Amino acid sequence: MKNKIHSHIVEGVLFCGSGLGLLSYSLISYGKAFNKSWAQSPYLFPLIVGAVMTGLSLWLIGEGILAAKRDSQSRDNVKMQLSGENLCRVVLTLILCGGYYLALANLKIPYITIGIFSFMYTFSTFEVATVVFLAAMMGFMGVRKPFILVLVPLGTTLFLSIAFRMLLHVLLP
Repeated sequence: MKNKIHSHIVEGVLFCGSGLGLLSYSLISYGKAFNKSWAQSPYLFPLIVGAVMTGLSLWLIGEGILAAKRDSQSRDNVKMQLSGENLCRVVLTLILCGGYYLALANLKIPYITIGIFSFMYTFSTFEVATVVFLAAMMGFMGVRKPFILVLVPLGTTLFLSIAFRMLLHVLLP
């Protein structure tokens, strides 16, 4: 019987390609930018995301190799095949990530500043697109509780925005 590739390996390769693409985009854009300080570069965040995505996808590939070895030992050399449904979910995840990137690159939302006592917070395209993206991804992954679908994207976006803008002084898209 023909050996088939374990689904984790295929998914890992797809995500690894996306992570390497994001890494190369960040490095090429940084090379063309006028600002040569990583601390002030808007390409630092995609660089970090691309590096983490590549590392995690390599881990997923390793898990797929180990699972394929376990399956071949326990099932007389019959390996799992990536089903059409799983492949569609992987492709849809990549499409959602691409849509998020396009929203960050092409949408221009006016800045809105909210002041609470002496704390001033500015909303921009990054905050709006990130909240929508995280809520859509969580819904796609099966989270159904409205409380979690609202608070986790808001809290994560607020944390990222404050951490990068105010603490690290890194520009966000």
